[in-house]
Amino acid sequence: MIVHSLDPELAVARDLARAAGAALQRHRASPLEVGYKARGEIVTAADLESDRIIHDGLALAFPGDAVYSEETADNPRRLSMSRVWIVDPLDSTSNYAAGGDEYCVSIGLAVNGFPVLGAVYSPARDEMIAGAQALGVTLNDRPVRVSRAQDLAAARLTVSRKEWQRGLADVCDGLSITPRASLAAKLARVAAGLDDGVFSTIPRKEWGTCAGVALVLAAGGKATLLDGSPIRFNRPELKQAMGMLAAGPELHGALLRWLQRGPAATTAFIDPTERTLFA
Repeated sequence: MIVHSLDPELAVARDLARAAGAALQRHRASPLEVGYKARGEIVTAADLESDRIIHDGLALAFPGDAVYSEETADNPRRLSMSRVWIVDPLDSTSNYAAGGDEYCVSIGLAVNGFPVLGAVYSPARDEMIAGAQALGVTLNDRPVRVSRAQDLAAARLTVSRKEWQRGLADVCDGLSITPRASLAAKLARVAAGLDDGVFSTIPRKEWGTCAGVALVLAAGGKATLLDGSPIRFNRPELKQAMGMLAAGPELHGALLRWLQRGPAATTAFIDPTERTLFA
């Protein structure tokens, strides 16, 4: 899908991600105010301030666009709009609250459902991975792209800590898989060539995936659902229909086949509340 030059949108997204990241770091300097959502997920005052910074900034810069954010009540009107910013103001709040350094700010843009732009900022590491369709991807302003890895046995793969702890480690066939927090950050690392591939065997929400998927595609990689189909955004459903994977073009097929033979068809380690059928 071809869209107009996204230079202005990318500049705004980068600036807002950095501003939101600074707010997250400021909150870390004091005891965190932690609350809980309806399903028991934690939320902090830092999540909410980051959300306000991003939401207000996008509304000012692009008043005709919709914003779909984890910490703002959803407006179904977004479903009829072509340009939708999809935001996770603090991806992996649990890692953030525990004093980790793997959390990030994730700002993505979908046009007619296609992920075309992403800015993922990890403030604890001062690591900005940003890019857009036809503009490529940068890591702290240095051009980067997906790796050329081809051998699955030697590839550097990542997966969520929760999936790993629920039993995925028992079915990894000796592959080099590192558990990390934040799917947004893991996808961005693949886009930057820091890792070779990432996967999740459970359906994921749009907020923490839109920016990262856009980055992988802009960096020359492939990102699909576990049946090999493209990942689309600004959907009525909260989660994708199934899990996903992303990798460089040479590795994606091998990773997809391995997942379809094993982990994607295994549900023993999946939380019952997140169980899905894969066929």
